[in-house]
Amino acid sequence: MRFYKGWDIIKIKYKSKRLERQCTNYTLAKRDFGVQVAEKLFSLIEFMNNACSLNDVAVIPTYHLHPLHGTRNGEFALDLGRRLGRRLIVRSLNEEGKKWDTNDTGIIYKSTFVVLVLEVSNHYE
Repeated sequence: MRFYKGWDIIKIKYKSKRLERQCTNYTLAKRDFGVQVAEKLFSLIEFMNNACSLNDVAVIPTYHLHPLHGTRNGEFALDLGRRLGRRLIVRSLNEEGKKWDTNDTGIIYKSTFVVLVLEVSNHYE
């Protein structure tokens, strides 16, 4: 369900069909990640589906949106529960659907309307 009918809202794309099924099929997510992670994952995906930009997600401390560094430069992580150790790894895309050429998170957060979900990872593996 989308609350902002007619407004620009984040479009979510997925790296693979399997990942899309894990993020949209609760039964599969529960089997692959466990009940707690599946509930938090679905809560985050639903919130992102109704956000106008990535900035709406960044201001919610629960998700702790933060940029990654090193080999993951240009990617961002969202916590699915700090005690659970799981996070959603995403790449924000510009209006052409390409990776941003700036590292200024303020610009990226306010101007991102397309997010590519890359993986649900165990932060400690």
